[in-house]
Amino acid sequence: MFIKKIITTVLDGIEMVYAQFKKRPIFVHFYIFKRELNTTQINLLEQEFVFYRRLNSKQKRYFRHRVATFIKKKNYKGKAGFIITNEEKLLVAATAIMLTFGFRNYRIPYIKNVVIYPTEYFSRFTKTINKGEFNARLKTIVLSWDNFLEGHRIEDDKLNLGIHEFAHAIHFSCIKSEDINSILFVDTFNGLRHLLSTNNTLKANLIDSELIRSYAFTNDSELLAVIIETFIESPKAFKEQFPNIYIKVKQMLNYNFAGY
Repeated sequence: MFIKKIITTVLDGIEMVYAQFKKRPIFVHFYIFKRELNTTQINLLEQEFVFYRRLNSKQKRYFRHRVATFIKKKNYKGKAGFIITNEEKLLVAATAIMLTFGFRNYRIPYIKNVVIYPTEYFSRFTKTINKGEFNARLKTIVLSWDNFLEGHRIEDDKLNLGIHEFAHAIHFSCIKSEDINSILFVDTFNGLRHLLSTNNTLKANLIDSELIRSYAFTNDSELLAVIIETFIESPKAFKEQFPNIYIKVKQMLNYNFAGY
C-alpha cells in the first residue's frame, strides 16, 4: 500500500506538470471492462445526438460505455405522474456524457438523483416556478421534460435546459473535486472571469453581440452555464466572434465539440 501511494503521488505530480503546459490530462479514456447499450438505445443515440454521430467508432464505444454507466449509477424518479422510460434515461445520460466526454472522471459526483417533471413545476426549495434546477445539497438535478426536449431538439438557439442544468452540476462538482480535469476546469473559468472583469470592451462586445443572452450576467454560475450552452449550440459563431473566450471553454471541457 505504501509503495502504491508513492507511485500514485509521483504519477499525479507528473500529470500536474504535463497539465500546466498542455492544459489537459495525459489521458482520458481507460476502461478494464466496458458496459454496452442495447440495439434500441444505440439506434436512439444515432437518431437523436449529432455529437454522437460525429465520433469515430472507438469514441462511440467509449461514449456508449459512459452512458450505460451513468444510467446504472444514477437514480431516476418521475414526478407529477411522469413515467420515466429507457428513452428518458438515455437522453438525459447522453447529455451529461456529452459535456464530460473530455473528463476522465465523467460521472458528475454531485448528481445522484435525476428527477423529471412533465412540465414546469413549483420548487419547494426556490419557492418559484422552474423549468429545471440543480440541488447540490441533495445531489439532485431536476428537469421538466417538455423543456428538456425542446432544448435538445432545437440545436442552434443556444437554449438547452439539459446542458444548462448539467453545467451547474459540473461546475459545483469541479469546485469540490481535486482531479486534474476539475482543477483545469475551475482554473480556466477563473481566468475567463478575470478576463471579462478586466476587459470592459470585450465584455461590452459580448453583451452587444447577443450571442449569449443577458441572463448570463446574473452571476458567475449562470455565466458559465449560458456560455457552455452557446459553445455547444453555436460553436462556429462563438469561435469567429470571440476566439479567446471560445478557446477557454474548449479548454475547460477538454473537447472539440464541433470540429472548430
